[in-house]
Amino acid sequence: MGRTHQSAAGSLIAFVQPFGLRDSSGGGRILRALLQEAPVPFLSICTSVRPPAPPPFGREVHLPPRPYFGRIEATRFARYLRWIAEWRRPAFERALERTILEAGATAIHAIPHGEAFWQAFQVAQRHGLPYFLNVHDDMRYNLAGHPKLDVLMDRLAHVWQRATGRIVISEAMGEAYCRWFGRLPYEIITDGLPDELPEAPRPRPEGRAVVYFMGALHLSYHPNFRVLAEALDRLQARRPDWKVSFVTRGSRPPVRPRTAPVQELPYAPEAEVARDLDRVDVLYMPLPFGEQYSWFTRYSLSTKLVTYLGSGLPILYHGPEDAAAAQLLARYGAAVQVHELEPDALCRGIEQALEARDELVAGALKLARARFRLSDQRARFWSLLAGQEITATNV
Repeated sequence: MGRTHQSAAGSLIAFVQPFGLRDSSGGGRILRALLQEAPVPFLSICTSVRPPAPPPFGREVHLPPRPYFGRIEATRFARYLRWIAEWRRPAFERALERTILEAGATAIHAIPHGEAFWQAFQVAQRHGLPYFLNVHDDMRYNLAGHPKLDVLMDRLAHVWQRATGRIVISEAMGEAYCRWFGRLPYEIITDGLPDELPEAPRPRPEGRAVVYFMGALHLSYHPNFRVLAEALDRLQARRPDWKVSFVTRGSRPPVRPRTAPVQELPYAPEAEVARDLDRVDVLYMPLPFGEQYSWFTRYSLSTKLVTYLGSGLPILYHGPEDAAAAQLLARYGAAVQVHELEPDALCRGIEQALEARDELVAGALKLARARFRLSDQRARFWSLLAGQEITATNV
């Protein structure tokens, strides 16, 4: 099963994933957090078809499985482009192997958001390299509709059973994979927060309810935001003496409230996002409803949630009750939760978040310190990759 491996001192680790280090996705953010103070040299190999932005630090190469076709990528013809990648697969596999070996890699870390995790595993097998599997999202979600999905799931099970080390983004995902693929040790590693966290809730001006959302607004969230728009209008009607508003960072909501003003802010560095929190009151955390999204909601944790937990502000969770995030938040009393697409329920949820802010923030900060300190995340990550002993609770 998992092979023993030597200390990473003096080694180089190849990181293989379909996004670059500067990518705005949760995956990009997690890798930046873990690699920013890497104790060993690394090479990031980005296997997306679109060229990544220059990395903020470290070495990164772009190794696409096929050419990038610009505007065609956003049309209905894009589904056929994967056959070009299939035709070019032998050349891509040779290039991946050459890149890893010429870099002098002594270990491989891969994220299964596409077929490259399997191709990297084959390189590791051929050359006796330690291989670390890091699962952020279940492939049945991020590769839904892929013609080779069943084959890739079988390969994921094969790699899970033979990897040197396994990393997952949540306990829910780790336990599910142990049930499906075999019980083996795993580490829970994601984004993290500074050790210096607030000791108490941020002060809240009276007579104000500023609701805040940061990050990408996926199509699957649109029903949540339609309900939120109506909930904000109802809150303004219920509390005419309050200044109710909505602020987004990095997204344009699909529907605007009729009475509550909306401020749309562009994507920005994490330091600027942190400054947003000085002028908002409630953090909105939506997840999509519907069985078609369950492969995502039941097992993944958003990096947005990590930021929210360390903010000193109350969290309003709006999504399915069986989501990994909902269960974790409930365990610590770290959020008001609304499990229905109903404006009155969400309106009451905003009020409850403001009224119970002290208890909610205390629960969120307790969870942040227990599970999401960046120093702890990095220590577990690099201990695993370096082959050091870790106190394992997930065996």
